[in-house]
This record gives sequence, structure tokens and C-alpha cells, in this order.
Amino acid sequence: MEILQELLRKVLPLYGFIILGFFAARKWGLQSKWISKVMLYALIPLIIIENLLKADLAETAVIGAIVFILASLMNLPAMLTTRFLAKDLNPNMLKSSFSYYNIGWFGIPVVMALFGDEQMPLIISAYVGNALYGDTVCYYLMSRTKDIPVKESVLNVFKIPAIYACVLAIVLNVLEVEVPESMEVVGDVVSWVVSASGMLLIGITLEKIDFKKIPYATFAKILSVRYIAGAIILVALVFLEKGLIGRLDENQSKLMLLLASFPIAANLVVFATNLDTEKENSALLVGLSSIASLVLVPAVCLVLF
Repeated sequence: MEILQELLRKVLPLYGFIILGFFAARKWGLQSKWISKVMLYALIPLIIIENLLKADLAETAVIGAIVFILASLMNLPAMLTTRFLAKDLNPNMLKSSFSYYNIGWFGIPVVMALFGDEQMPLIISAYVGNALYGDTVCYYLMSRTKDIPVKESVLNVFKIPAIYACVLAIVLNVLEVEVPESMEVVGDVVSWVVSASGMLLIGITLEKIDFKKIPYATFAKILSVRYIAGAIILVALVFLEKGLIGRLDENQSKLMLLLASFPIAANLVVFATNLDTEKENSALLVGLSSIASLVLVPAVCLVLF
């Protein structure tokens, strides 16, 4: 019950920004482009730097690698889903939605509810692996949804500052540069603003959708495949880690398994908005998965812990 209360207290208020974005777009014509620009070029790099500076690089390498491999392998069920369940959806957009997990504002409240600060390094390391994949491969895939040539799509990845933020943060971590305590408060505020802004973008984009024409059964099947496939792949990866590396303890292994119940990252809508492609479908998938995870995350928490 404590887990559920903590999630409702810290996560549920963010869903109000979907409603706010929806009505702000309808009544005042609020546009999403400038919000995505601020997030992509300023706020997200700040979060990456702040999290990587606090991470243990050895632990980050193991956990980040597991999450990166998970994201990569999730392309396989995405391709099968495109072939058999969602022939009308862009395959590259679907790959991104299967692979990119919302570890940030879902993961941190869950960890705080279960362990306090004890397991924060783990979720930060998972966030780093997720961000590295999302801000490179997912951004490339979203570029490809517009039939942009491969070379130009690759160059698009290097136009966003996230990859440079990762390199800078790793260098600063190696040099043992620490985040001042006063800046940690700023980092918490920035994280919350990014989460709220991502939900706001979803609402703005959803305003343009004709909900009567949405194939809800198809989207339900797509998300079911994503959640089930993610769980199977994560179980296999955690099992392999225990057998081959053995760095994770029992609670850390359980916490890694919990990642499969997280929704699609709201940053996918940021990418779609910035590239002006697949905005409606991205927003629908992110929005529906965010609703589903409100039920799945507490349920899986109660089973595992």
C-alpha cells in the first residue's frame, strides 16, 4: 500500500499536464515545437550530466549495458508486431516505442518508495543506458520515419547535445568532479520540469487526434506485446548477469525486472515533435502506455517485493 501511495503522490499529478496541454492547445493554440526545443537542447542534457556525475561508472557499465541490450533486442518484437499486428504504423516509430523506456520519472518514484536512497545508483545507471540508446538510436530511427537518407539521419543524432552531455559527464566523473549540494536541488527541479513538459507535449499532440477513429484493439495488442516481450527479455538478461557477472544482489535483480513494466518514454514525443514526424501515433502510444503502467507498476511491485 505504501508503494501505491508513493506512486500516486509523486507520479499521478504529472498526468494532469496531459489534460492541461490538451485544453491549452484547443483553447489558446499552444504549440509544441518550442517546448521540445528547450527540452532537447537544454533540459535533457542537464539531467544526463547531473545523473552521470553521481553514478558509479563500473556499476553504470554493467546496468547500463543490460538496459542498452534490452532496448536493442526490443527491436525484434517490434518488427514482428509491424508485420502481423500493425502494418499501417511506421516500423521505425514502432521500434523506438518498444525500445525507449520511461526510467526517469517512473523509475525514481518507484525506487524512492521501495528503498529510499539506497538503490538510487542502480536506477541512475539504468537511466544512463536508456538515455544513451534513446538519444542516439531512437533519434536516428525517428529521423528515418521521414525517409531521410541514412547519412543525414546519422548526422541528426550529432545535432542534439545529449551525446556530448554524456561524454562530458563521463569525463567529469573520471576526474571525480562532484555535484554541489545546492545544484542537486536544481537537478530535482529540472527533472520534474522535463517530466511535466513531456506530458504537456503529449496533451498538445493528442488535441489534434480524432479519437473516434483510433483502433483501440490494435493499440492494446501492440502494448501487450511490448510489455510481455520486455519482461521475457529482461528475465533472460538478469539471469545471464547472475551467471556470468554476479554484480547485482537480489534486490537489484528484482528492481531490474521491474523496468519491463515502465511506459514508453515521453521523450519519444519530444523527438517526433522536433522532427515533425509521427507526432500523433507517438503521443497515442506514450499516453496509452503511461495509463497502463499506472496499473502494471504497482502490481509488479507487489509481486516482486
